[in-house]
Amino acid sequence: MTGSLLPPKSFRISKKNNLFDLLDFHIHIARLPRPEEISRALVRRGYKAVLVACEPWEWERIEALLPLWKDSAIPCFGIHPMIAANLNREELAALRSLLHKYPQAFVGECGLDKRFPGYAPGEIQESVFQTQAEMALEMQRPLMLHSVGDSRRLLKILEGAGFSPTCGQPIFHRFSGDAEIVKRAMALNALFSLHLDSFRKKSFCRALPLIPAERIRFETDADESFLMPSPEALESNLQECVRRFEWLKMERDSENL
Repeated sequence: MTGSLLPPKSFRISKKNNLFDLLDFHIHIARLPRPEEISRALVRRGYKAVLVACEPWEWERIEALLPLWKDSAIPCFGIHPMIAANLNREELAALRSLLHKYPQAFVGECGLDKRFPGYAPGEIQESVFQTQAEMALEMQRPLMLHSVGDSRRLLKILEGAGFSPTCGQPIFHRFSGDAEIVKRAMALNALFSLHLDSFRKKSFCRALPLIPAERIRFETDADESFLMPSPEALESNLQECVRRFEWLKMERDSENL
């Protein structure tokens, strides 16, 4: 890419593009202040979302919020690597029961994170992740992935678990991988959920043309750390993510002329 990674302020999202309109593919709505109030306001605005819950207390809060969202949301239940070292067998059993209760639910977010205990090969993060990957395959559910550290190791675990072009669908949350990761993930029928932070990495921006538009989603990843978590701010954040994607796509298309 020869141009700027950031679009000028004058650049606007195409009105013809409604594929990604207000679909937040990863939001921790239960971690926001006043989640019920924000949920009602977002639904009134036509917002749709994947509501992610990655530890037991969050599962319960998402369950309570689902009636407010009705058909506008899909739940996603899993165990984040940040709590993997403290997990017990009963919580894994509870996760399985919850996924059976909600047959539309995704599995996750789960994966590997070098910032938390049990990250080394063969340690608890790997075991807890593999268990959830196997659940996703068994129940034929999309798998929401979290990767901070070695994405190649995460891909190797998915490949070993049986993910393939015709079996399973991993979702690379907050994706910012390079061309090698994109190619290997594409071979596993992956979706790529983009966050504003995704566009900070030049290696990702160079790899972006390898990803077909139908494999791309957008997310806020909003949680308790999200600044000014109003419905307007969430919508603006998501639209800015789409705007940056469209700008890079336009840059790519102009280079190919």
